[in-house]
Amino acid sequence: MFDSYKAGKQIAILRKNRGITQEELAQRLSVSPQAVSKWENGHTMPEVSILVELSEILGVTIDEILLPTGMIPMNANLEHVLLPYDEIADFSGRKWPRSIAWPAILSAIKLFMGLECHRDAQKRQINDDTEYILQSAFISTSFGYSWGQEMSEKSCLAVYGLACEVYDSEQYNAETLIQFATENILKGYPVIVEPKEYEDIILASGFSQNGKVLKGIPFLDGDDDKNSVMSFKQLYDFPGWYKKKGKLILIKTSGDKMSVEDACKEALREGYRLLSNEVHQFDQPLVGYGLVIYDNWRNELRLENERKLETIECLFPHIFIHYENKMLIKQFLELCIHTVTGIDRESLETAIAKYGELIDLFEKAMNDWLTKEPKDIAAAKHVRQGFDDILRRSRGLEEQALESWASAIKAENQIPSPAN
Repeated sequence: MFDSYKAGKQIAILRKNRGITQEELAQRLSVSPQAVSKWENGHTMPEVSILVELSEILGVTIDEILLPTGMIPMNANLEHVLLPYDEIADFSGRKWPRSIAWPAILSAIKLFMGLECHRDAQKRQINDDTEYILQSAFISTSFGYSWGQEMSEKSCLAVYGLACEVYDSEQYNAETLIQFATENILKGYPVIVEPKEYEDIILASGFSQNGKVLKGIPFLDGDDDKNSVMSFKQLYDFPGWYKKKGKLILIKTSGDKMSVEDACKEALREGYRLLSNEVHQFDQPLVGYGLVIYDNWRNELRLENERKLETIECLFPHIFIHYENKMLIKQFLELCIHTVTGIDRESLETAIAKYGELIDLFEKAMNDWLTKEPKDIAAAKHVRQGFDDILRRSRGLEEQALESWASAIKAENQIPSPAN
C-alpha cells in the first residue's frame, strides 16, 4: 500500500546516501528546493514524469521509491551508511576543555541532522563550541562534579525537534537490538550505544554484516580529542556492540520542539538550584553538586594533612573538573544574555564576572601546583594550605555569583527554592 510519508523518507535516504543536497537535486530536476522538501516530508509527491528522472538520479526503480519495504536484504556482507543531511565544516572551536561525552554527542546529532543554522562562507554548518556549552547546561553536567542527570529528551533533543527510544540490553536479546538499530538507520536516523562500562559511547550512522558491525564515531568522557571529532567521513567499525551491557538509543523525529530560549530558562532554574545545594547526597565526597563540594574538598585536605601524605591525592583530576565546570557555567551565562529575553542583564553580567574571578584562581592553582610534585611532607602541607585558601575564596565568589544569578532570573519568576 502506498504511503507518501514512507516514500518521502525513502527519497531523503537515497538522496543523502548519494551525497546530494536538496538544492542540488532540485536543480537537476528543474524544481524548487521547497518542492523537494515537501516530497521528503510526505506532504506531496513528484509528478510521474519527474519520478522517472528522479529514479535515474537515485539509481533505483520507481517502485523502490514509492513502495519501500524497509527490509534488510539477507546478503552476507551488507553495508549501509548514512551521510549527514547537510555539509559540516571542520571543527572551529577551542577543542579543550571538551571532556564530557554527552554534550559532544548531542552536538554531533544536531550537525548530522543538518539542523545547525550557523553557516560558513561555503554554506556548511559551523561546528564550534556553542552547542557543547548549551548542552552541558541542558543536561546539568556543567553544574556537578563527576555527576550528571540522565539525558532529558525534553530539553536536550527537543530543542532539535527530535526524540529518542531507549532499550536496555539486559531486557532485549542481541537479535532484537540489531533489528532495532538497523531499522532506525535504514529510516535515516542515527543510533547511540552507551556501554555501562567506561568505554567508548558510539554514535552510529551505518552498519555492515547485517548489523553485527556498527559504523560510527566514538566519544568518551575525559577524552577531549574524541569529543572534538564530528567527522562522518571517517567512520570506525564497532563489531560485537550488541554483546555488551548498556543501552541502545534510537533517535527519532518529534512532533514537539522546545525553543532554545525555553531550554535556557529551564537550565537557569535547575543550575541555580543545584549550585546552591549545601547538603551532600553521594557516597564520595567529591562527587555531586553545590556549595557543599567546597566544604567536602577542604575537609579532604585536612584529612590528608592528618595522614601526613607527601602527595595531594584530592587535587587531580578534581581541579580540572572544577575548572571546566566553572568555565562552562560562565560561557552558558554569556550565551543566556543574548538568548533569554526579560532577564536582568546587569545582574547576570555580575555573576559572569564573579565566575571569571573564580576561573582565574584555579588557572593559577593549576599552573603553580600541577607542574611538579611536592618534595616532602612540609611542602605538601604548604600546597594544601594554599589550595584551602583558594577553595575558601572560591566559595565566597560563587555565593556572590549565585546572589546575582537569583536577581537576574527573579523578574521572570523563574527562581526556585535552593535544594537543601
